[in-house]
Order: sequence, then structure tokens, then C-alpha cells
Amino acid sequence: MYLSEERVAIANRAIHETFEQTCVAWQVIPHWDTGDPAQTTVRNDNPTSPGFVQMVPVTVEFYVTLAEAISPTPDALLAKVMATTVKLAGKIDRAVFPDLRAATALEVKVGSAKPSSILKGLIVARALVENAGYRAPSCLIADLKLTIKLNRLLGGYSVKESLLDAGSVNSLHRVKRIKYPTFAPDTAHGLFLGRRQRIAHGDVMDASPGEEPVDLAVSVAPSLEVVGDTPTNDVKLRVRITYATRVKDARGIVVIVEK
Repeated sequence: MYLSEERVAIANRAIHETFEQTCVAWQVIPHWDTGDPAQTTVRNDNPTSPGFVQMVPVTVEFYVTLAEAISPTPDALLAKVMATTVKLAGKIDRAVFPDLRAATALEVKVGSAKPSSILKGLIVARALVENAGYRAPSCLIADLKLTIKLNRLLGGYSVKESLLDAGSVNSLHRVKRIKYPTFAPDTAHGLFLGRRQRIAHGDVMDASPGEEPVDLAVSVAPSLEVVGDTPTNDVKLRVRITYATRVKDARGIVVIVEK
């Protein structure tokens, strides 16, 4: 059982758009196409520790009925495709950001929810990435706990804009998890990413990956895979991506930890 080329093209367009809108890693880390869908490893391009990183295939399976697959309109298929793409985006975020947390030894401790404590931490983190040559406005990735601290009200006003401005941060994103699973206990709640390019919030898709401390190598872009029909006459499909997280300069990443 196969889908028509037109139906697959429509599904792939929906996957591409949904993944861009829902995957934080796709929005904050530049990515590039390796040009070889069968590639299994890629250079890390780390000048101080040259080597290779493994390409990781990630898939999320779902099923559609025969009626949904061949219906006159693709609405039923697209509804399942987009819902599955959101799950794939979540899997990528839960893998990439803990890996970035584990890749750097630079940590800044934030002792309390007081704006002064957070402000000091962001300024120190900013100084660390500036010392490594990343002087463009930075990006901050925060979990829920740090996001709540950043949005604290003081005198009836949010302190977020003042804190981000002091740390020269022009892009703030919330993710579910930053802690690395095998670090116990791990009190990481944020990642401060240095930038060499001026990248607007969520506009990293147009940025050059070669200038940033970390990028994503992609051999299979987010797309649809038709596995085939099942004994119950359903059609088994997958939303997939194959990628590698390349940390080229760990000095451009600072971990925000709780004291």
C-alpha cells in the first residue's frame, strides 16, 4: 500500500511547517543538510577535539485507515501527520538540550528567585560567551522553573525584559527538560547560547551554521515514511528525521544551575 506522490508531498509540506513551529531546537540551532540520506557519521568540526559524531535516526509511528489514506481530501491524514510531528519535535528537544548541557563545563549558579541573583547570573554567563568571541545578542533556553523566575512581578511589573536586556539576550525559549539523565543530582535549569551572528527570535533557519558554537547536521529532513499496510488493513506510517548535534565550541554554551 502506497500513498500517491501528491498526497505524500502535501504531508511533507505539513510536516516541514509543523516541525518548524514546534521544535525549539530547530528554532534556535542552525542546521544544515549533509546531502547524503544514508550518512551515518559526520565530522564534529571541533578544532580542539576533532572527531566524529553519530547520525541519529528518530521516528514516531502512527496508523491511518485505508479510508483516511485514499479519501478525496487529505484532512484526516494531515490531522494525524501534524499531531505526530509535534511528538517528533518533542523527542528532538528532549534529546538535544540535555546533550548541550553535558557538552560544556561552563556553569553559572543562580541562588534564588530574586531578580538581583538572576541578573548577576545572566551577566556572568554573557561575559563568558563574550570572552569566547560570541558578542552578538544571545539566546536563552529555560525550563519551566527558570521561566517562572524570569517572569516574576516586581511592583506589579514583569522583570523579564530588564533581565534579558542586561544579559544581552534577544531570544528566550522554554523547553521541558535541560537536565542530563545520568547527572545525579542535576540542578541545570537553563542554557545560555552565545551567537556570532545577529539572529532574530525564532529566525535561525536563515542563519549560517558555520559561525555558531553548535549546529545540527541533518541527513534526512523531517518527512513522511510509508511503511506499508498491516494485517488489520491499516496503513503504517512514520514521521522521521536523522540528525547529529555538533558542539564545535563548548565555550559558547553556559549552563544556568541552581545553587
